[in-house]
Amino acid sequence: MLLQSANKKIRNIINRNLSTIIAVLILSFVLTFGILNNKIASGHYLWKRFHLERPAMFLASDASLALEIGNYYFNTYGDGIYDLAKAREYFNLALDLDPNVQNAWHQLARIDFLEGDFYNALKKINKQLEIHGDRLMPAYYVRGLIYGYIKDFKRAKKDLITFLKWDPKNWATHNDLSWIYFQMGDYKNTEKISREGLKWNQDNPWLLNALGVSLLNINSEKEARATLEKALENAKKITEKDWHNAYPGNNPAVARKGIQEIIKTIEFNLNLAVDN
Repeated sequence: MLLQSANKKIRNIINRNLSTIIAVLILSFVLTFGILNNKIASGHYLWKRFHLERPAMFLASDASLALEIGNYYFNTYGDGIYDLAKAREYFNLALDLDPNVQNAWHQLARIDFLEGDFYNALKKINKQLEIHGDRLMPAYYVRGLIYGYIKDFKRAKKDLITFLKWDPKNWATHNDLSWIYFQMGDYKNTEKISREGLKWNQDNPWLLNALGVSLLNINSEKEARATLEKALENAKKITEKDWHNAYPGNNPAVARKGIQEIIKTIEFNLNLAVDN
């Protein structure tokens, strides 16, 4: 038994060492091949296969690769690591390599927005629109949010409507536009835009909450209660994946807390409806 155990440990060590040796050999080959042939393709391969960002960028010096690495650290597609400092570093590097690279200004604006730096977020998203215009329509959505947070509601409304015309089934835009109308005291349009969003997302708790609150403010208490009850029921079904999809730029680590806050908000609004 002891001999078998020892032999097993030796085999494991050999296997680990073989894996390391093979990885080093592949890396050496990629570096040699890259230097002699296509550096950019080799750099992309090195990143995708091994996630070795520094050697990959040294080899490729490519803006699109820097953007890809930045998106990985921004966890843009839900399969990366959330590290805003490193994401910012690589988005800036992408711009250093190509000032016209698509989406880098947009992503930097989102990071500034998340950190509460609305002034610089606005400068960056305007730069995005200046360079790329309507080729990247989500920039209007981001700028609409920024305007909303600095209480420039007229510009916020305009940008969100522009984006909604491009993507009419986008529930998040319906929800944010309803929030803008609510901030303006326009409860009729809050109700209208929430209902429009619910045509395609009938069980969405965010939109149901927005509709319920608008109904409270136009004295439709009975429908408000029923709507908020439905909102609460569906909010309790939100998964962490759902939350991340709803807030793609936010730290996934706070998803559970975010879900709890949504539920508490709806419960608070429902209590107002019951009291009335």
